[in-house]
Amino acid sequence: MSDHNQQRGAVQALIGVVSILGLLLVSCAPASKPGAAPSIGAPPDQGPAGDPKTLRSGMIAGEEPQEGIALFGEAGTGAPEFTFMYHAGLTVFDQQGNLHPWIAQKVPTIEDGDWKTFPDGRMEISWKLRSDARWHDGTSLTAEDFVFGLQIVQDDQVPIEQGPSARLISRAVATDAQTLVVTWKQPYILANSGGPVEIPAVPRHLLANLYQAGDTQAFINSPYWTREFVGLGPYRLGAWEPGSHIEALAFDQYFLGRPKIDRIVVQFLGDGNALVASLLSGDVDMTPMGSLKLSNLVTVKNAWEPTGLGTALPVFSGTRSVRFQFRDPSLPWAQDVRVRAAMLHALDRQGIAEALQFGLTSPADTLMPVEDPAYRLLEQRGLTRYPYDLARAERLLNEAGWTRGPDGTYRSSGGQPFSVEVRSTDKVDNVQEGQAVAAQWEAAGLNATPYAFPDKSADKPELRSVFPGVVVYQLTYANDGLGHLTTANIPAAQTRWNGSNYGGYSDPLFDQLSEQYRTTLDLGTRQGLLADLLKMDADNVLTIHLYYSVGTNTLAFRKAVRGPGPVPAGQLVNAWNVHSWEMD
Repeated sequence: MSDHNQQRGAVQALIGVVSILGLLLVSCAPASKPGAAPSIGAPPDQGPAGDPKTLRSGMIAGEEPQEGIALFGEAGTGAPEFTFMYHAGLTVFDQQGNLHPWIAQKVPTIEDGDWKTFPDGRMEISWKLRSDARWHDGTSLTAEDFVFGLQIVQDDQVPIEQGPSARLISRAVATDAQTLVVTWKQPYILANSGGPVEIPAVPRHLLANLYQAGDTQAFINSPYWTREFVGLGPYRLGAWEPGSHIEALAFDQYFLGRPKIDRIVVQFLGDGNALVASLLSGDVDMTPMGSLKLSNLVTVKNAWEPTGLGTALPVFSGTRSVRFQFRDPSLPWAQDVRVRAAMLHALDRQGIAEALQFGLTSPADTLMPVEDPAYRLLEQRGLTRYPYDLARAERLLNEAGWTRGPDGTYRSSGGQPFSVEVRSTDKVDNVQEGQAVAAQWEAAGLNATPYAFPDKSADKPELRSVFPGVVVYQLTYANDGLGHLTTANIPAAQTRWNGSNYGGYSDPLFDQLSEQYRTTLDLGTRQGLLADLLKMDADNVLTIHLYYSVGTNTLAFRKAVRGPGPVPAGQLVNAWNVHSWEMD
């Protein structure tokens, strides 16, 4: 039997034979011009015509809001769905990733003069707000509500995870009721975007007195954030039965027009299998982001698509990646790109993707999907690829001083075996993934040992950062210049192991290029810098990208529902346009 077939056999024996399904074809609407008003609004009307329409949505119980609808909300995959149903921000991304005004009258641009840059690096952005935005209690929104919201998220005593906006904004003032002026400490490429959490509006008329009283705990524990939430979104909060369901009622005064569906009931079910059963029985009409794993989605897809009963879509949000440990320079791969390249050549990523992802995804040579402009630029610069090739892997290891002994295991000149721990969390899918990688490396002559650590462990951040080999983990694209490979994001005990650079890679040149990307406002130049960063990642094998990943970023809806669709990795929210959804 050939080495290739031996590798395939190792994977299949480990995780079972699965069917390879055809790739889903997703049609996209033409992209609209950035900054232009989107075709997502409708003139306000006086209420629904005919019988009220109710959409029944289903989510796993773990996605139910516990601490709050917005700001204090959990970071689960499904949490943003509630934020976008009940609240609204200055801007929103459409399903192609184009930025549109939401509460703002327009997207600020440098060309129009409402985005100003200064020689010392500071920036100033002026936002003109719609005059017809109303809180769910009928009170008019003002620019002071955004000033108040930024004051809260920048308050170190309030336990909110601060994003770039909170850290980089030095001042926000309301020059009049409809004008918000935000001053930034330094250039920031996403300064003219502001979702309902990044630059939030918080109702001063409801919370200012409580906040100014100085009792932070009372402010945090206010029922406003949960059962009494008042937002700006297309739906207002209705009945909420913890552990059972939460209701969303169409807001008649929503500034983009009353939603076409009158009522949404989100039911919380025990697990993915229960959701699948509810979808197939007709008890729920859809499941948004955060609920169905790919294995669940395949079941729904197979049941619905042959007869046109509904749509089941995976949404690719990054890659499943293998991160090297770089902190220990004595590790075989830490300072030798030949070894890292050999380890990548020794992996049959196509076989892993077929076995673990049901044929719905493909191996990844880089973090960006093939349709992204940065991918095309990367190919023009020469994207280095590492196909499955055991002979090439052996040549590279031999060049690096590792030879295969009589027992089939690679050893150093001093006789030490090539050992690598393959670490993952103890979730079933992740365990299978780690075992598949370890099995292939073991068959190729590396002494590879899988190790799963508790996903619910209190010291999870440390366990995924301090490891003797590699860690298999999700790598989601963030518009931060590949910050997961920069020195500033290396987790350490002093930072309580917070940081996305789990393996501790550090290179001043990479840091400099990443910083240049994050401070370059011209889109074309910035995309070129991103392509350069991606090329450094590929040329130096800083990351092993196994395949484009889905996780629970899936969407399923019955044919009676019209409006949901694929979304960009930068805004994994189906409900971004929920007010325009329709149903029979």
